Amino acid sequence: MNRIINAVRSTLRPEVVGILSEELFKGILRQQRAVAERNGHYITVLAFYATEGFLGARIAQKLGQILAERLRATDVVGWLDRRTIGVVLPHTSVKDATLVAEHICRKLSAHGIKLDYKCYLYPHDECEKTSSQRKHPLTPNGKGSPSSRAGHELSHTSDNGSSSSETQKRAESSVGASPLMDICLSRFPFWKRGLDIALCLFGLTVFGPVMLLIVIGIKIVDPGPVLFRQERIGFRGKRFMLFKFRSMKLNSDTGVHQQHLAQLMRSGASMTKLDKADSRLIPFGRIFRASGLDELPQLFNIIRGDMSFVGPRPCVPYEYEQFSPWHKQRCETYPGLTGLWQVSGKNKTTFTEMMRLDIKYGHRKSLREDIRILVQTIPAVMGQIRESSSTKGNA
Repeated sequence: MNRIINAVRSTLRPEVVGILSEELFKGILRQQRAVAERNGHYITVLAFYATEGFLGARIAQKLGQILAERLRATDVVGWLDRRTIGVVLPHTSVKDATLVAEHICRKLSAHGIKLDYKCYLYPHDECEKTSSQRKHPLTPNGKGSPSSRAGHELSHTSDNGSSSSETQKRAESSVGASPLMDICLSRFPFWKRGLDIALCLFGLTVFGPVMLLIVIGIKIVDPGPVLFRQERIGFRGKRFMLFKFRSMKLNSDTGVHQQHLAQLMRSGASMTKLDKADSRLIPFGRIFRASGLDELPQLFNIIRGDMSFVGPRPCVPYEYEQFSPWHKQRCETYPGLTGLWQVSGKNKTTFTEMMRLDIKYGHRKSLREDIRILVQTIPAVMGQIRESSSTKGNA
C-alpha cells in the first residue's frame, strides 16, 4: 500500500533536482516568514502553476532548469501543491518579482510550455508602498540599484534582445499582490470535520437537557435575551456571528473589556479575566463562565462551519486590529471551543505565550493532538471551576 501511495505522489509531484518537496518547502516558507517578522523585512513568493491539469515531470524539470539559471543562492524553490511550484524571494519587491516571473515565462514559452503565475507578499501591507519606499537590505545603501534590486538582474529585454515594454507595464501595474496567508494555509483535514460533527451530535444529545435548564435559569435571574451574539474573527480573518449563553446583564459596557485586553497586550501580564470583581455578571455568571457552560451554543457554530472543536479561541474585531503580522497566523486554522492554550495554563500565560501556543497548534494539528487536547480539557475546566470557587470564597 505504501508503495502505491508513494508512486501516486511521485506522479503528481515528480522529484526534480533543485525543487523541494511540499512539506520541506512549506517548512522553509514558515521559517522565512518568521525571519521577515523579526527583522522587519518582507518576502515575495512566486507561484507558477498549470492552468489545466498537473505539472508533469517534463515541465517541472524544464522549469527547475530555468529557475536554477535565473535565481539567487538565497532563493528557494519547492512544490506548493500538485499543480504549483513556488519560489521564495527574500527582500524582493512585487514589481521586481513580476519581472523575474515574466522572464521565466518567456523562457518556458520558447520551449512550448505555457504556465501562469501569481505573486504573494508578506507582510501584505507592503503592497501599499511604492518601490522607492521599500528598503532593499542586500544593497549597501539600502535603496537598490535600478539594474539589480536585491541581487536580481533586471535588464528588461525580451529573448531576441529588444526592449520588453509589455513586461515593464505588467510589472508597474502589479503593486497589488495577494497575502502570503493564501498559500501558507494548510488544508482543513477531512478527519477534523468528521470529528467535529460527531462530537457536536454527542454534545447536543448529552448536554441538551443542561442547555434547556440554563435557558430557564437565565430567564429567571435576569429577564432578557438568552443568547449573546457577538461578531468574532475566524478562519483567514473572516468575520462570523458567535453564539453564547448570556452571562452578563443587559447593556453592559464592553469598553471595560476592551481596555483590560489592551492592557494585557501591552504589559505582558497573565491573561486573567475580569470575572473576579465584575459587577456586570448576572447571578451565577462567574461559575457559569468558569465551567464553560456559556460556550455550549457554539456547538451550532461548529455545525455551521464557522468553528472547529479544537483550535484558537476566536478574537473580537478590536483585538484583531491590534495584532502584529505574526499574531494573525493564529487565523490560519479554524477557531475552536478548546485548544492548546486552554490546556497549557490559559489564565497563567501572557498574551504573547497564548499567541505562540495557538500558532504552534496550527502548524502541528493532527487527530492524535486533537484527542489529547480534548482529554486534557476536562481537568483544565475542573481546575478553573475550583479556582473560581476559591476566589469567590476569599472575596
